[in-house]
Amino acid sequence: MTVCADVTERKILEEKLRIAQRMEAIGQLAGGVAHDFNNLLTVINGYALMLESQPEVARLAGPELRQILHAGQRAATLTQQLLAFSRHQTVEPRPVDLTRLIRNMDAILTRLLRPDIEVEVQLADALPAVSADPTQMEQVVLNLALNAADAMPDGGRLTIGTRPSGEPRPSVVLVVRDTGSGMSQEVQSRIFEPFFTTKPAGRGTGLGLATVDRIVRQAGGTIKVVSAPGQGSEFAVSLPALPTS
Repeated sequence: MTVCADVTERKILEEKLRIAQRMEAIGQLAGGVAHDFNNLLTVINGYALMLESQPEVARLAGPELRQILHAGQRAATLTQQLLAFSRHQTVEPRPVDLTRLIRNMDAILTRLLRPDIEVEVQLADALPAVSADPTQMEQVVLNLALNAADAMPDGGRLTIGTRPSGEPRPSVVLVVRDTGSGMSQEVQSRIFEPFFTTKPAGRGTGLGLATVDRIVRQAGGTIKVVSAPGQGSEFAVSLPALPTS
């Protein structure tokens, strides 16, 4: 009996090692590609913004330029996901007010989300700060919001909120809730796996939630998911609160 248990444990450890080695190789490749891609995007988005600022050009091709900028921003988000996944991002933790951060993201959320997505914010004031990289926290909010929007192909309500929590320690909780298709227990058990996606080919990379998971864990936080088929999904990101003076 002991021999069988030892063999099983060894096989599990060997499989974990193989997965870790494979993910390290994928991460190195993703990081290199993302850096090159980011340089190209800087040129594309820069020229698109320059053209949009010229009244005559904007009058003739305003909608087309906005489409270019929209696609460029989505591509930039993907690039940041790749960089975060590969750990090639420079992380600079500092005190972050999540409520203020989300309020400051109103413009980019409006631009990235479809018109048929109704956004409701339920932000608590006077929350303690958390220690995190602000850029990465913005990425967490964006990834969760875009994931929620993808779960509502026919439109719906997206709720983004913050609240305090004292269990099991003083924390600040970011909540992202949708009225979409929901997920089975089987899908929920895999959503944070890199490259796992339920979207059609070409519609998703499977990196969005994996990146969220990595960023949150790096900040010392946790993610709780509540979902069921046909009942939408709720992601609750809990981050340790910094002591208040």
